[in-house]
Amino acid sequence: MTVAPPRLEAVLFDYGHTLIHFDERPHSLLVSAYERINHLLARTLSREVPAAEILIEQVSMTVDDAIQRDYALGREEEVEIAAVYDRALRALGLELEPHLIEQVMEMEQDGWLNTVHVGPDVVATLEWLRSAGLRLGIVSNVAYRPALMRRQIDVLQLGGYFEALTFSSAVGVRKPNPRIYQDALQQLGVHPAATLFVGDRVKEDVRGPQSLGMRGVLLREWRREEDPGVADFVIERLGELRPIVKRLLAESRPRGTYNEVTSPE
Repeated sequence: MTVAPPRLEAVLFDYGHTLIHFDERPHSLLVSAYERINHLLARTLSREVPAAEILIEQVSMTVDDAIQRDYALGREEEVEIAAVYDRALRALGLELEPHLIEQVMEMEQDGWLNTVHVGPDVVATLEWLRSAGLRLGIVSNVAYRPALMRRQIDVLQLGGYFEALTFSSAVGVRKPNPRIYQDALQQLGVHPAATLFVGDRVKEDVRGPQSLGMRGVLLREWRREEDPGVADFVIERLGELRPIVKRLLAESRPRGTYNEVTSPE
């Protein structure tokens, strides 16, 4: 006899290129941000500090390049972002206390905020999922501090939809390491088999979740990654998620069949 799957209880989302998309690098906004950083450092250190354009090239762009190179290596351990900034700043002869490095990171992120945009179907989809009684979470590979990411999500007015926010910078490992998904599942108190994962990458957002028993939805709205036949569902825009969830809810057996939660390794 065929046994129906457990009732769907939660949906986990990737963040970048799933819920949000980005403009190109905002040079003028970063210049303004780094002019403020220049003034902060000059005042705090009581010395001359390189101009904003130099700081952008030698700090902001150097940090971006270092993070991209690390991600390209396929390592699952997340970088320590403050250490990357510290190295870039020291190369300019700027030795900063940890709290000052945090301020530099926060001020730079302010320059990026206006370039981050919520997808057109996101709010309506999240509202419908919540109205259907589903619990929602974000699982994102991101080097920046969790506090900065939570602030960005709140500025975008998305924070109220999510009960779990899991970032690789907090867990210490990136998708597809099982621990990052398990952190979100534990926060929500749901079993993997009762959870759907939505994201734009096959390795991190389909295969990784599936390895724990979740079903994976590949979204191709902002990135056109091809599915090699492993995704449970493939959608072209987030608005197509609703009928999939309706079908899963109709096919599943009653809530409460699964009570256990996978524990981190």
